[in-house]
Amino acid sequence: MLMYSFARKIWKRSLFTPSCRMNGNVLYDGQYLGETLQAFRTDMLLVKSTLHERSESRFHCHTNAYLSILLSGLYDEMTKDTCDKICPSYVIFRPSHYHHKNRFITPKTKCLNIEFSTEWFDTKDVGYQRTNLQIKHVEDHPLLLRLLIDFLKYDKVDFFEDLLLDLITGEENTDTVLRQPWLSKLVHILDNEIEVVHSLKSLSERVFVHPNYMSRVFKQHMGVTIGKYQIERKLQHATKKLFIKKDSIAAIALASGFFDEPHFIRTFKTFNGITPHHFRMLLNS
Repeated sequence: MLMYSFARKIWKRSLFTPSCRMNGNVLYDGQYLGETLQAFRTDMLLVKSTLHERSESRFHCHTNAYLSILLSGLYDEMTKDTCDKICPSYVIFRPSHYHHKNRFITPKTKCLNIEFSTEWFDTKDVGYQRTNLQIKHVEDHPLLLRLLIDFLKYDKVDFFEDLLLDLITGEENTDTVLRQPWLSKLVHILDNEIEVVHSLKSLSERVFVHPNYMSRVFKQHMGVTIGKYQIERKLQHATKKLFIKKDSIAAIALASGFFDEPHFIRTFKTFNGITPHHFRMLLNS
């Protein structure tokens, strides 16, 4: 994990270095479509937020691979053969020289981009030419949400190297093997009944396992308690709604299985350091 403070003046000078140039449909390091809102550079990584008006770009590619997180608005990700609609909270990893174009649908579309130099791939022993397109979601990666908040609110970046590797290679944690059918059923209940406040007793009755044994085996396999797992799933559900819905904070709290709005606000702030309302403001500022 590497932490860096924001260096606006240093970055501003780097925008005009010889490596930042455009040649036809190729975008070189640090170059993106749209208007730059914030930017931060380290030796091997760059973070830049961009704002796009309603438009359709031409086909192009970037010399460096990068992650792009959609903060607000909508756009189509297009190749010669495909068209994917990208919604807020979607995370796209585009490999080096990936050929695509974008149709920005809403009047204002805001993205956060994390760009990787070839040297970064070398230090992680990952061949940058062997990586593939990946499309994921912020709410499934709490550390990515923290990185996002750090950049938008605090003007700093806290890079989690294992997280970045997972997002790039697609090699997410698959160590957990749900060998017991009842454990698989329990996880399914918790994942699909977000709005329900489950007790250990009610869960044990549904999977026909003693509460103490159920709790012990769940933590062994999942790495967290049943209670914490429930909270994490509820927060993921609520975070997605904060990105893509205009519902009130109170409505999101109830739909995500929190007791009430204050309970949701306290929990969100404990995990992320800011309130849901503040987070929503950052996304749209």
